[in-house]
Amino acid sequence: MAVSHETSRVADGSFVERVQHLATAANPAFAAGSLLVPLAFLGASLLLSSTELLFYTHVAAGAVWFGFALIFPAIIGPTLGGLDEEASAAVTTTLVPKAVFFLVGFSLTTVLSGTVLLTPDLGLGYGFAGRWSSLALGVGWGLFAFGLAVPHRLHLSAYYETRSPNPDASRLEAIEKKNLAVGLFEAATMLGIIVLMTGFRLGG
Repeated sequence: MAVSHETSRVADGSFVERVQHLATAANPAFAAGSLLVPLAFLGASLLLSSTELLFYTHVAAGAVWFGFALIFPAIIGPTLGGLDEEASAAVTTTLVPKAVFFLVGFSLTTVLSGTVLLTPDLGLGYGFAGRWSSLALGVGWGLFAFGLAVPHRLHLSAYYETRSPNPDASRLEAIEKKNLAVGLFEAATMLGIIVLMTGFRLGG
């Protein structure tokens, strides 16, 4: 597999350089669409003052976010571990840039739409505000911040290590183990959010 020394330089570059590199690697149209399409539904629900559209945007974006976050450590990670080095590198360098933009777009839409649903001043006319829903939203924002700080950084570390001139197999294996632990934590947190929302539905 041909490795670009430019990738190694970008890994140590500025935030803007890294984002530009990842957008190019993911395909700029895909990167932009991953961010803009889910957020467009949020924008449309606000413009139309449609609580129903806002609610389903929140539910759909959350389902995609949670589902993908679980699939990554449960299926994709173990699958990559069973591939030979060259095949694993090819999948990682193709998948990670797309996954980062995709997950950021849907997770951001989830927490923003949830916040709007709990903001009565917007006048969308749906009584979501309450102890359970507010707690669930707080956990959701925490999970969003955690995603940016930990799993995304781990995925990108694996990406840049794979693209480096001399990939360190032991470091990649260590990253994979951390991804599994992080995935289990995210799964537990997501189940906690579901429990909180169940409490909201049952308790009002």
